[in-house]
Amino acid sequence: MSRCLSITIVWFFASTLPISVSADPIDFKTTIEPVLRKHCWDCHGPDEANGRFRVDQLASLLNGGDSGEKAIVPGDPTSSFLIKAIRHQESGYEMPPDSDPIPEADIANIEQWITQGAKVPEHYGPAEQSRELTHWSFLPINKPVPPEFGGMDGPGGIDGFIQRKLAASGLSMSPQADRRVLIRRLFLIMHGLPPSPQRVEAFLADERPDAWERLVEEVLESPHYGERWATHWLDLVRFGETHGFETNRERPNAWPYRDWVIESFNQDKPYDEFVREQLAGDALGVDVATGYLVAGPFDAVKGQDPNLRIMQRMNELDDMINTTGTAFLGLTTGCARCHNHKFDPISQTDYYAMQAIFAGVQHADRKLPLPQETQQEIEALDAKIEQLSDKLANFLNPPAKALIATDAARASDRPAVQPKRNVERLTPVQVRFVRFTIDETNRGQPCIDELEIFCGKTNVALATTGAKATSSGDFVHPLHRLEHINDGKFGNDRSWIAKQTQNAWVQIELAETTTIDRIAWGRDRKGKYDDRLPIRYRIEVASTPGQWQLVASSADRLPAGESTAEEYHFEAFDQAEADQGRKWLAERKELQQIKTDLSNSKQVYAGTFQQPGPTHRLYRGEPAMPREQVDPGAIEVFTSLELPGDAPEQKRRLALADWITNDNNPLTARVLVNRLWQFHFGTGIVDTPSDFGRNGTPPSHPELLDWLASEFIESGWSIKHVQRLILQSSTWQQSNRPRADAMRVDAASRMLWRFPPRRLEAEGIRDSILSATGVLDLDAMGGPGFSAFEIEAENVRHYHAKEKYGPEDWRRMIYMTKVRQERDVVFGAFDCPDASQAVPRRSRSTTPLQALNLLNSRFVLQQAELFARRLESEAETATERVQLSWRLCYQRPATLEEVADAVDFIEQQGLIQFCRAMLNTNEFVFVP
Repeated sequence: MSRCLSITIVWFFASTLPISVSADPIDFKTTIEPVLRKHCWDCHGPDEANGRFRVDQLASLLNGGDSGEKAIVPGDPTSSFLIKAIRHQESGYEMPPDSDPIPEADIANIEQWITQGAKVPEHYGPAEQSRELTHWSFLPINKPVPPEFGGMDGPGGIDGFIQRKLAASGLSMSPQADRRVLIRRLFLIMHGLPPSPQRVEAFLADERPDAWERLVEEVLESPHYGERWATHWLDLVRFGETHGFETNRERPNAWPYRDWVIESFNQDKPYDEFVREQLAGDALGVDVATGYLVAGPFDAVKGQDPNLRIMQRMNELDDMINTTGTAFLGLTTGCARCHNHKFDPISQTDYYAMQAIFAGVQHADRKLPLPQETQQEIEALDAKIEQLSDKLANFLNPPAKALIATDAARASDRPAVQPKRNVERLTPVQVRFVRFTIDETNRGQPCIDELEIFCGKTNVALATTGAKATSSGDFVHPLHRLEHINDGKFGNDRSWIAKQTQNAWVQIELAETTTIDRIAWGRDRKGKYDDRLPIRYRIEVASTPGQWQLVASSADRLPAGESTAEEYHFEAFDQAEADQGRKWLAERKELQQIKTDLSNSKQVYAGTFQQPGPTHRLYRGEPAMPREQVDPGAIEVFTSLELPGDAPEQKRRLALADWITNDNNPLTARVLVNRLWQFHFGTGIVDTPSDFGRNGTPPSHPELLDWLASEFIESGWSIKHVQRLILQSSTWQQSNRPRADAMRVDAASRMLWRFPPRRLEAEGIRDSILSATGVLDLDAMGGPGFSAFEIEAENVRHYHAKEKYGPEDWRRMIYMTKVRQERDVVFGAFDCPDASQAVPRRSRSTTPLQALNLLNSRFVLQQAELFARRLESEAETATERVQLSWRLCYQRPATLEEVADAVDFIEQQGLIQFCRAMLNTNEFVFVP
């Protein structure tokens, strides 16, 4: 197909443009259309299938190709991409590409036609192409009524849809599987672990009619459910705990996102909330959830070339855009980075509108905000520490001076001013007025959080005591007001800012003349801000206005930024008073350490956010070729987020999250229930789980997909609700036995005439081995993971496979640190993704390396020994040990023939070799 398809003609009615044309009008039908057909579109025929366009239909003509460029700018040929293409000024878009250039006379006619307004005959149809979405996944979800199933009354749910599809092909469902098979299948799929022999026997003995329903609820409520289903989600969102690329440095604070995902599944967090929190958790009080945004690889080594650095940034944003499109919407949005999507209604402009959504997200660790209870605890500690500091003031040496000397004459220095709180200790003096004058700040207009004046322990400056505040002028701002200077409340939003930068003052007139001995002040008592801090100041007092007396100033303080330790001397005091002082000092030190520990907010690799600048559409995706500015948005044919170009960064992500999780979005629910179906049956109803677009495959059971999506939304987006429907269906509970008649019609079991058996994923195999041998630590949930590697900590990290394993390695595999570009030496061969890209469905290969790893690796040899020890400790005879091994590995008793063969093998090869063989059998690693 000709490369000339890669243009888009945008139509403007000529009547809207002030065009002055002297030549005779050019007729499109007789003069322009033949040239375009011959040199540009002559190979496309009359239909629009497979990217073809009709020149005789205006809408088709104007939509053009896929470059995203405006091919025609009416009245301006030089700005029209069509002219650049036919003059061969755009490499890769030459028209025609493989033959002689268009004659100059024809080009002149096209230029004149554009100059005249680019008119076409009216019967060519409307300029706007229909925006009607006809592809099945873009249509609204309509809940169908399920067909009847068997002889049951009413609709048959999942089974009704499956049975109808089978009947149309002359097939029927298989009978229900044996109870032992069902409980093993349930635990392996839902937990990734086999059930214990005791749990199997209890289920077999449970004769209650709702025994299965009870077992399903038990499995759904187990904390191991979240561990299993988080594994699937982390694959999908390309979660890794190293950066990737050449240095592949660690991300030691990435694991909290993994734990949040596990907890979310265990809590059955509504899926719409789950999605919203990952896109904008910082706005929803769930900061750790935005670990999703930066879960992908990150090129930490930035190039020296500015163009390379820009391209690296474009790649980071592309990772966020593409993952969001595939994971939540099932659309390959990343295809529109360089041109309009070739199959789906996603324009290049849509792509850059989504880039504007994520443009403020940066890869980085972020401190989690302290919980409200912790903040309250810290405030209580501050009050106690302050009280102890007041008590210790008499032991400071040298004592504070009542009147301050000049810089040149001072004998000692007090600590430099601090943003949080500064105390001026005075020789007791009677005053009515106190004035605080600021001569210089570290930057900006002066700001004071609270001005406290003490008579003993009483703050007499409070407005509630009758004290009045005046100033030299106030900065006009809704948060910062003069009344805040003595309202008794702390923090930046309860502070006063002066109007002028220098010689600003604030004054407190007390209710009556009072003897004071201390003044306290600060810029922000909560410690969040340190600008606008007075660093040169003086404090004066008076009993009557105008008779000012200097009582404190910055003259005896260390310069701003320097500090000196406080020194306490108890020798000059009697024993009892000195002992009390030492006790106060020790108590304060202990409280300060507690406060430090509480104040250390946990770091999490969840990204940081900043207000981005303008976003431009990039021609061919090239940063050096920007086109028009694009406002933040989503996919235009589905929605308009109605965000301006300068919309706040956080609001952008919230708006996108709100659209994705809207009940009317036709994609989100369909995509998720299809994923759930896939993880239950091995293949989704749509077997391209991250591509619901025109290039994906149609659903095998479209009505079932919409019925499940409707149930999902109506349940409040409950994932567990959908799983209950699946687990309690006859479809899921079928036998897995093959039938010759059905195999001839549907060998892959896509119509689900039986339950499709399949091999466990790597995590399930590894965890099942540890479970069988009895060393799996199920209590070690959450927190930093364990590593499968010995790390050579050079600038470029080198990861070497461990040679020894211990109890710290016997946790579930989801807690193994996910290293990009490296795979676990044993289980990585079982199609483990390396987290460099989103993986919606793992492949299931069969290779010699898999067999060799399970048979000969140090890990499995060690586990075989541990398995043998367990059998020896829990069973006495060889026969009993064989029977126990069958129950631990397969959840069924061994047959007499199996027992006899196994005992013979143990006598010849030993118990360890028998255990090694058991851990390598097909039955052990397959979901039945």
